[in-house]
Amino acid sequence: MAKAKEIIGLDCAANALEWAAEVLRVRFDEVVSLRGAALDFSDIEGVHSMRVATRRLRSALRDFMPLMDKRPPKRVRKELKQLADALGAVRDQDVAIVALEELHAKAETELIREGIGKLLEERSNLREIARSDLTQALAIGNLNHLQQRFTATIDKVARRKKSKRTVSFNEAGREVVAGSLQDLLGLGTSLYKPFNIQELHEMRIAAKRLRYAIELFVVCWGARIEPFADEIAEMQSFLGEVHDCDIWIESFGKHLGRGQENVTTNGSDYQTGTWLLSEFVKKRTKEYRSALKLWSEWEANHFAERMRAMIQVA
Repeated sequence: MAKAKEIIGLDCAANALEWAAEVLRVRFDEVVSLRGAALDFSDIEGVHSMRVATRRLRSALRDFMPLMDKRPPKRVRKELKQLADALGAVRDQDVAIVALEELHAKAETELIREGIGKLLEERSNLREIARSDLTQALAIGNLNHLQQRFTATIDKVARRKKSKRTVSFNEAGREVVAGSLQDLLGLGTSLYKPFNIQELHEMRIAAKRLRYAIELFVVCWGARIEPFADEIAEMQSFLGEVHDCDIWIESFGKHLGRGQENVTTNGSDYQTGTWLLSEFVKKRTKEYRSALKLWSEWEANHFAERMRAMIQVA
């Protein structure tokens, strides 16, 4: 996964709105620069890198919105989401195929390997459809037109001031990161409800948004913020794995439940479904425990208080 491109010459004491426009232009350039890698389907990391770049762009747009007196047009925001969805559709299948291939290698019986083979074929077919849709979405004309509309919109918005008060880029960073941190902390009790899937999913998203917000302003705070960002990325990873497992568990649970009346317990589908269900339950438990342990460490070492203090003196 490519790192976010550094914004050359960024002045943290300068007007936040002006630099917000520059950051957003650079973030869109990053997305465009990864087009070739995303369409090289021989390496699944290309799609992942472009998807992350698109997430960074949309997250930055969201964070800078309070500085603007008018939201960017709905059409532009909708097209950005459609691009993200097209990349996400391919990435979801890539991740599923990698997971199934690993489980295929460790399957206990030939019958289960046969069943996983069927699932891999189904996922591969779905991925081909998603790749076709992505290729269309990334047609050079479509992407160039979107970039032109986005740049024109951002340039127009940047020329307006929401108020007479000028906020520095650094001040804006404090507000954005503090707000994102509070959002994450507000969802922290979700970890005490291990089977509340929706709240854990929302906590994962909050962690992701906080990490992207920190990325935006790391140039102003440097090494002081990096340890916090690393731990937040770790929490996001644990919760992401929990979320992926929840999707698999729900899928296999429904599949097995639907066929309960006519199930053949020695058949490939049943044996595969029950074995995979068990594997994903075990993995979810492991990842959930890791997330809970990290959260407990944060509580013990006053992670939030230390991060707030760092932001205020930055």
